[in-house]
Amino acid sequence: MKRIYAMLAVMLLSVGLLAGCGGQEKAADSGKHLSAALYWFGESVDPAHEWDGWTVTRIGAGETLVTVSDKMEFTPQLADKWEATSPTTWRFHIRENVKFQDGTPMTPELVKASLERTLKESARSQKSSKIKDLKVEGQDLVIETTEPHGALLAALTEPAFVILNTKADLSNVASAPVLTGPYQIVGFKKGEEIQLKRNEYYWDGTPGLDTLTVKNLEDDNKRAMALQSGDVNLIQRCNSANRSLFENASYKIEEIVGVRVYMLRMNFDGVLKDANLRRAVSYAVNYDDLAKIEGNGAVVAGAPFPPNIGPKYQESLREHMDLAKAEELLKAAGYTEKNAEGYVTKDGKPLELTINVWGSKTELYEAVQNQLQKAGIKVNLRRVQNSEEAKTKRDFDLTESNWITMGTNDPYWYMDQTLRSTSPENVGHYANPEVDKLLDAMVTAADAKQRMELAGKIQDLVLQDVPNLYLVCPTNQVVAQSNVKGVVVHPIDYYLITKDLTVDGK
Repeated sequence: MKRIYAMLAVMLLSVGLLAGCGGQEKAADSGKHLSAALYWFGESVDPAHEWDGWTVTRIGAGETLVTVSDKMEFTPQLADKWEATSPTTWRFHIRENVKFQDGTPMTPELVKASLERTLKESARSQKSSKIKDLKVEGQDLVIETTEPHGALLAALTEPAFVILNTKADLSNVASAPVLTGPYQIVGFKKGEEIQLKRNEYYWDGTPGLDTLTVKNLEDDNKRAMALQSGDVNLIQRCNSANRSLFENASYKIEEIVGVRVYMLRMNFDGVLKDANLRRAVSYAVNYDDLAKIEGNGAVVAGAPFPPNIGPKYQESLREHMDLAKAEELLKAAGYTEKNAEGYVTKDGKPLELTINVWGSKTELYEAVQNQLQKAGIKVNLRRVQNSEEAKTKRDFDLTESNWITMGTNDPYWYMDQTLRSTSPENVGHYANPEVDKLLDAMVTAADAKQRMELAGKIQDLVLQDVPNLYLVCPTNQVVAQSNVKGVVVHPIDYYLITKDLTVDGK
């Protein structure tokens, strides 16, 4: 039924979108041109404004000192090397012979000025980086933090820290920032379209396109129709209802498991303070079925991080279905009988749980409800207005949640927010002193390998404590016409357009 609705929507939208095809063909006459459609734009193309830097990075316009590869490895970009010289001091060697898109040489002084602007404009960036002072020493930029901060490297990959030329006219920064990426913004229509051209001064080889058009099409069906009609060559995100439209030789679907995880958080102030009950609930869930319901390449989570990303853990601890163990643990918690409805009881009272839901994944949580009820646990789904209400209303047993786990290729922020005993985002009031201690150790650990090892130890403890049900991880998709070359889909979806992207036959 979903597929039928999607195809009808595509047909109804076709007339309006086909009218735009001629513009793309005209642009193509002047060189290699590609049109892409994104699912979100933001208000501007000022990297430091709110989350707009994500779009700036997606479209290949902006770059940071350090980036993250599609293999989830820190990679030099505008800094070609770095080191932590003390717990609070980092030294970055600024890449030489780089020019901004207007031909201005990128100097360490201009990099410093750009970072200072970001810190002034973005409170989020101040908090994540904990930068206290910046100073230039030759070709090096030295960063001093307010306290030991092993996650600084990861923080600097976030697109708010895209480097821009502060000597350029900043009165136009919301629509025409001067950056260093392979493509320069030459036109911006808020909420509609961004036009770009090849950066003739690009430091890392010749970009594969002459011009680029990026459209903002937030509706899934509109993006699908735009690709089908030829109005665009590439789209980011394709839902399961439209996927079959592109499973043929005319298109390519590139996908990878992303960094987001959908979960249910357990309330330690209620009946689920009993570890046996938490584990019983975990064993009663059919995670494989949930991944199929999510569809579109989604995979089982079963742990705090997606299976292809993040710290290693003991595989035997991974959350999985085992109804015999669930029954055994329910009995250990005192639920030894069943009533006439088939629900387990203790002292004559059935075990009854309430799940707060608020988003669009109703089908997923209805499946959890049915699975738990088959195991003898009565479950009520209660819809609340939003995630904030889900957090503040304490009369739940489980509540819907989803998090970006490795948004800047570091596990600390997500673990600190969701697992530290004192965190406001720890909505279930989970507390394990050993977890807090390991999180404290991560604060000062500057070595990426050491940070992952500490995170792995935390993950093992969490999987034993079962504070959350880690359900599924969706995929990131890029769908393109078959003549589009150099497409690389990334676990972090604000990486999309690169210098290597090109089109054949133009």
